[in-house]
Amino acid sequence: MDIQYFYENNQHSYKHEFVITSITNLLTNIISLPDSLEICLYKLDTGVYGGIDRYHINRIGLDYDLPFDMLPVILTHELIHVHQKHTGILRIAHNGTCYWHGIPYNNKPLEQLTAEEYAKLPWELDAISKQEKFLMQALKQAK
Repeated sequence: MDIQYFYENNQHSYKHEFVITSITNLLTNIISLPDSLEICLYKLDTGVYGGIDRYHINRIGLDYDLPFDMLPVILTHELIHVHQKHTGILRIAHNGTCYWHGIPYNNKPLEQLTAEEYAKLPWELDAISKQEKFLMQALKQAK
């Protein structure tokens, strides 16, 4: 797995890169991911820990200030979204329309959804339901 790291207004961190690379490599044995990933580490809004890039299948953002004990779960969650996009289960068109299993799914633009509404989207429910299980499988394989 080729991972490129990008930092915005913060210092390079070997610790972040070690944790992210290790977890990502373990998860490649469980979910289908692209051959390369871009990980952007920057300051996110309060309560936002990570996110997928709408237009790039292989790019995610993570909050640089995320506590290290939370990083594996948040990373796994975002990598599930990468998997969803990589396999075509989730597609986000340039106009912002989201397609879940090929069916358009937008009542209003994503940025206008409340946190509660966003958490009920099918790709979020899917990621939430799998994140702990996939992370535990990956860690078990590492032993």
